[in-house]
Amino acid sequence: MQILKKILITLFILLIALYVGISYTLSNRVLTPESSMERTLNDIPIYWNTTFEEMMSLLPKPEELTLQGYEEIPLHGQYFNVSDSAQCLFIFSHGWGRNWPNMLKYVPMVEDCRCDILMYDHRVHGGSGGKYPTGGIKESKDLIAVTEWANENKGYQWDQMAWFGSSWGGATVLTAGAEDQNVAFIVADSPFQDWYSAIFERAIEDYGSGIAFIAPGVMQVVNLRAGVDYKEANALEKTKEIVEPVLLIHSKGDPETNSVQSVNISKNLNEKSVFHHTHWGNKHVMDVVNNTNEMRKILMDFIRENHIEAFIPIKSVADTLGTQM
Repeated sequence: MQILKKILITLFILLIALYVGISYTLSNRVLTPESSMERTLNDIPIYWNTTFEEMMSLLPKPEELTLQGYEEIPLHGQYFNVSDSAQCLFIFSHGWGRNWPNMLKYVPMVEDCRCDILMYDHRVHGGSGGKYPTGGIKESKDLIAVTEWANENKGYQWDQMAWFGSSWGGATVLTAGAEDQNVAFIVADSPFQDWYSAIFERAIEDYGSGIAFIAPGVMQVVNLRAGVDYKEANALEKTKEIVEPVLLIHSKGDPETNSVQSVNISKNLNEKSVFHHTHWGNKHVMDVVNNTNEMRKILMDFIRENHIEAFIPIKSVADTLGTQM
C-alpha cells in the first residue's frame, strides 16, 4: 500500500508539473505577438492588392514620433498632417501581431473628413517598447496617453479627436472609452468581447474542446507574467460605461473572431451608437478593403447623424446649409 501511495503521489506531482509546463508554454503564444514591419509590409500586397508605397502616397510625408505611453513605455508612431486647416484627428489602434501600417487600409474610408491622422505601434509591437501585451488593459491607458499628447502638442481638444480600432485594437478603443475623458466618437471594427474569448474561441476551433481544460492554467500564468488580471480585458463590460457615440462594425462572415462577440457588445451600446453587422461575405477586418465605398458611407452617415461637426468637411457643411435654406 505504501508503494502504491508513493506511486500515486508521484504521478499526481508529475501531472501538476506537466499541466504547469504546458500552461507556461502556451502562455508564450498569448504573450508573444511576433509583430514586425516586414510581416506587415509583406501582407499588404497579398491581402489588399496594393503596396505600402501606394497607400503611403495617399498621405503627406509623416512626422515620426516616439511617445511615452502608460508606465513610460516608448511608443513608436507616425503623425500625418493631412491639412493645415484640419479641425479633427483620427488616432488609429491596430490589431494583434501587426503594427501601424496595417491601419493604412482605413485611410480611404476616413479621407472625406480631411482630418489629421496619428498611427502608432502598440506596446510589444513593431518599434514600441514593453515586455508583454495585456489584451487592452494597459494598451487602453497607452491610448489615453497618446491622446493627451495630441491635445498638448497638436492643439486638438478631446471632442476634436476620434479613436479608430481594428480587431484587437477595436477592443482597446472600447476599453479606453470607459475612461472619464471623452473623445468625439469611437469606431471599432471586428473587436473581441474579452481577452479569454479572443484566445480560446479560435483555439477550440483549431485544437478541439479539450483545450478548454488547460485554459485556466494558461490564463493564470498570463496573469503572473504580465502583472494583470486578464478578466479586466473585457470590452463587453467596458462598453456599458461609454458615453460617446460608438460605430461598431463586424462582418457576419468573419472566420477569425466570430461576429457574435460584436452582437453581444452591441447590446451594451448607448443610444447614440450604431452596430453594422455587415453581410458582404468578407473575412476578418476586410470590409474596408473589399467594400471601401460602403464603409465610407457608413462612417459619414454616422458622423452626420450625430452632428459631429469637426469631422464634416467644410464643403459638405456648406452644402448641407444650402439645402436647408
